[in-house]
Amino acid sequence: MKMKKSIILILVFTTLMSSMTACGSEPASPVQESPNPVGVETRDPRIQVAIQSLGDERQDVREAAFGMLSELGPGAVPALTYALEDNDAKVRQAIATILGEIGPEALYAVPALIYALDDDDPGVRMASAEALGMIGPDAVPAVPALTQALEDEDAKVRGYAALALGGIGPPARAAVPALIQLLQDQDPGARGFAAMALGLIGSEAAEAVPALILALEDESVPVCKAAAGAMGGIGARAVEAVPALIQTLANDGEDKLVLQAAALSLGLIGQEAAAAIPTLVHTLDDEDWQVCETAALALSLIGPEAVPSLVQALGASEWQARKAAAKALGWMGPGTETAVPTLIQLLADENEDVRVTVTETLTIVTGQNFGADPAAWQQWWETQS
Repeated sequence: MKMKKSIILILVFTTLMSSMTACGSEPASPVQESPNPVGVETRDPRIQVAIQSLGDERQDVREAAFGMLSELGPGAVPALTYALEDNDAKVRQAIATILGEIGPEALYAVPALIYALDDDDPGVRMASAEALGMIGPDAVPAVPALTQALEDEDAKVRGYAALALGGIGPPARAAVPALIQLLQDQDPGARGFAAMALGLIGSEAAEAVPALILALEDESVPVCKAAAGAMGGIGARAVEAVPALIQTLANDGEDKLVLQAAALSLGLIGQEAAAAIPTLVHTLDDEDWQVCETAALALSLIGPEAVPSLVQALGASEWQARKAAAKALGWMGPGTETAVPTLIQLLADENEDVRVTVTETLTIVTGQNFGADPAAWQQWWETQS
């Protein structure tokens, strides 16, 4: 069964996000006047009580208020927007966070969140940037202000502004030059989020590829990982990075998550990354099973040119490599019938995991289902010649 590249791309950045921590056009200035309407009304007194409770001294009260406002969702957005001018910075930060939790349905709050990017409190600025990114592409009016926030004095604000631009995606392409510049930031968190943002902007960020190649050698492992993963987000237009990604993948001492990101990106670049096939096949027997499967996935995404090498890998001495090669052929699906004779032979493999994977792959590739019976498969295959 073929796996859609969009799904794989989501997996790439989910993996990258799990361990990243944030410590051209000239960008326009942020809005200088509050966009909040005066006298916003709410007919539900619970909302006002909950907003006031966000500044309570007791943590359990604050958490209960936060949860209630998040659950109310769009219905609470007007009041939350107005309350972004609260005198308590902790309340303002909590409100911005809630608006981010509400996501695209908090579109009404975008002007107020843009204004909050200029808040005196860095926590409020950071939360406001994050919220704009979670609102997504509809927050495109915030791109100029977020681009300016990439120069904020606080590293975390710079990082979250970058990530917000990534959350807006391709419509944030005007910020690409500034994000490239942020790859040189002194803070590794900001550099990493800049790389991630460029990958999330996608093919529109192709001009960043040379800078991302340099970032593959960053002293920070999370930055290297983010840069490697960003190439996959850019896709086929990152073909210039193939040699550097191959070199990264061939480095046995490299961090495992960096290896996974490099392998996946080679797959997402597609058939233009065919030069990576030998290195990816070699990676199928990596000691880390996740790296093995990632390499298999990349080979399946590169496509038909990888089939001969995968068939050869079915005879590898290590069972993990045989299993990974069979799985890759299964992910590719119909069109890999040349592998069928070798797959049938592997139904007698000494390793049960290999036999199970081979059975599944044969069913996917051929559309037939003879279980784990080599004789039945062989008899059927002979009728196909």
